[in-house]
Amino acid sequence: MMTDPKKPARSVSSQDLRFNIETERETDGRWIAEISDMPGVLAYGKTEAEARAKAYALALRVIADDVEKSKDVPASISVTCQSA
Repeated sequence: MMTDPKKPARSVSSQDLRFNIETERETDGRWIAEISDMPGVLAYGKTEAEARAKAYALALRVIADDVEKSKDVPASISVTCQSA
């Protein structure tokens, strides 16, 4: 079976999207996670893992909102489109 060189294979892997998440424990016991490269992206959680997960989810929402508004995908994100 020959593949079309213009079309990526179905098992195409994309690049990892990585964030530098900094965490700190507050005096009241809660954890705060912040992505300093993305202003305003910070989240609290009962555990460090929960705070990290919430910050990661918020970062993805911010990126999605930016892409939706600008109609451009940031160069740091690899997106592969296929048609059936």
